[in-house]
Amino acid sequence: METFKDKLLQILKNINSEYFTVKQIYGILQTHSTAERRAVTDALTQLEKDCQLIYDARNHRYRIVKEGDYGVAEFCGNARGFGFILSDDGDDLFVPANKTNGAFHKDTVMYKRIKGTTDEAEIVKIVSRGMTHIVGTYDKSNNARFVLPDDQRFASDIYIQPKRDLGAKNGQKVVARITVFPDDNRNCPEGEIVEVLGFAKDKNVDILSVARSFGLSQDFPPAVQKRAEAIAQTLSESDLSGRRDLRGCTIFTIDGEDAKDLDDAVSIVKNADGTFTLGVHIADVSHYVKSGDDIDKEAFARGTSVYLPETVFPMLPRELSNGICSLFEKVDRLTLTCEMTINSVGKVVGYDVYPSVINSCHRMTYTAVQAILDGAMDSEELRRYSDIVQDLFTMKELAEILQRKRDKRGNIEFNTKEVYFEHDAKGRVVDVKVVQNSFSHQLIEEFMIVANETVAEYAETCCYPFVYRVHAKPDEAKLAVLLALMRGLGINVKRSQEIHNSVLQDALLQAKCTPFFNLVNDVMLRTMQKAKYSDVNTGHFGLASKSYCHFTSPIRRYPDLVVHRVLKAAISGKMTDKAFRAYEDMCYDAAKQSSLREKIADEAERKADDVKKCAYAERVIGKTFSAIISGVTERGIYAELDNTVEGFISVDKLGSYLSYNPQQFCLFNDAVKYSLGDAITIRVASVNRQACKIDFDIMPAKVN
Repeated sequence: METFKDKLLQILKNINSEYFTVKQIYGILQTHSTAERRAVTDALTQLEKDCQLIYDARNHRYRIVKEGDYGVAEFCGNARGFGFILSDDGDDLFVPANKTNGAFHKDTVMYKRIKGTTDEAEIVKIVSRGMTHIVGTYDKSNNARFVLPDDQRFASDIYIQPKRDLGAKNGQKVVARITVFPDDNRNCPEGEIVEVLGFAKDKNVDILSVARSFGLSQDFPPAVQKRAEAIAQTLSESDLSGRRDLRGCTIFTIDGEDAKDLDDAVSIVKNADGTFTLGVHIADVSHYVKSGDDIDKEAFARGTSVYLPETVFPMLPRELSNGICSLFEKVDRLTLTCEMTINSVGKVVGYDVYPSVINSCHRMTYTAVQAILDGAMDSEELRRYSDIVQDLFTMKELAEILQRKRDKRGNIEFNTKEVYFEHDAKGRVVDVKVVQNSFSHQLIEEFMIVANETVAEYAETCCYPFVYRVHAKPDEAKLAVLLALMRGLGINVKRSQEIHNSVLQDALLQAKCTPFFNLVNDVMLRTMQKAKYSDVNTGHFGLASKSYCHFTSPIRRYPDLVVHRVLKAAISGKMTDKAFRAYEDMCYDAAKQSSLREKIADEAERKADDVKKCAYAERVIGKTFSAIISGVTERGIYAELDNTVEGFISVDKLGSYLSYNPQQFCLFNDAVKYSLGDAITIRVASVNRQACKIDFDIMPAKVN
């Protein structure tokens, strides 16, 4: 129903004038009585609050909002009350504490730039609240009860209403639901405790706290769980209809020892003409999860499985992820197969995509595969895998060909480290270790990449709606800094009109032969933009791929599930005009949501690793380690141990006055220079688990 303020706004829009005084508006509406004028004034106030009108206080007049007057973005808070407006292009705006207008960390807000400034803004309206559930420590040491947020960017404690503390004890970690947000930042939000996690040092409470702070749960809504439990865990004859039967083929999985969601299997044949027939067989999750059903809606909301130390928060219920969809050994499973014919230089010269049914003959691990390839497996164990040994060596041959092909076209291979944590019986971290990837990991990666490229190129050629994995070229300003740094280090950077993958690839290879490899690798990583999902194909810069997607993990990634639906509709002849339009919408929504959920998952995984690293650092306070300078700021330097544990050394610990050179990533004076990538010796000084920060002391260099 159209309200008075709506009618008033429409009248003003129809009048050929930019500004209106209240007196002019009274005249336009022919208002005479006090009640009528009060109604007009109330409507104007509401329109201003709704950001439909702007009031110019200096000239006492209104004007209709124009495009560009306001922006909508996420607010990033700070413990000291101020914050920032975050934009996708990195052009963030500072929001003073007195201009936040009641906004809290992660709120979506409407803002406008502050006149007379170039990088400041004020918040004019809160569009939606970002954090309605807060993880923190329960404090009832005084008569009043509060939850003190773990995330200090949420710059307020939560007042807990009487009899709504769920029996929590003082000092326990809890989850509080905010029930009342204040109109401004002068008062605390009010809330109730909805979950008691336990005391901070209780087993698993640290990871559970991280999970809850990002809204992660292993439990599924009742309707979703009920639907999952109703799915049969064995195949019926009707399930096999319209599928190629590959159960007599030699097909197997290769995964980590602890993996439970096995969503890809592989097969290979070397043909008489020297080509290879590579089969990549992916769990057909779309057979069980139908578009728009309860499981699908929950999978869309989650977007991805999240892997925290020793804990998985799955996208799909376990009946699917660890059940009927997982490609277990010696059981029949439904798959979507991408079968490719690849020649001796790694070119896909033919392919077919089709629904299939397989029976994996072995559940292989990376460790076992590498032992076979290295000739290190004992003869008794080797006999167990005698039926696939030759296949593994053929796979190794093809993987090396594919790797050479990608290297030739400019693939950029960064040196990144993944870690795992060793715990004692009480769940305490006793060590942090770097995962050692072998060629068996690379083998599977090469096969998954070529399958992803093949189906993406198929969709692109046929102009089907699709979810692509895209990676933009580096930001020009950041790239200029990187190129200047590398040239300053004596690395011969090829000159070209437009930066190409091969230029950075070549520079990184050169850096491997110098003491500056870690420096160049780290700065180049920071220069790169983040890969994301899109329904528009713009290519993948890092992989030097014209068309790329995620097809190979539908158990744990929602875009893969949508890709499967599109492919099955296309190959079955069901891509009607109506279906085409529906898939267009589905792909657009999936790309947007999945990019957002991937970002949240990455943040949660980093936070969980940081929490565990802090727990480890507490055990080694006072101990000395070798480290590499991993970051340089005006305030000091960051240093990273061999196991990736990182700490900060403030500038006051580094000696006399130091100058900061952001182009060279260093702090220096006449006597000393601290540069990104330098080797130093540190001592673990202290750990602040609440802030998730580790402080180091720098140790004097040893004199021989």
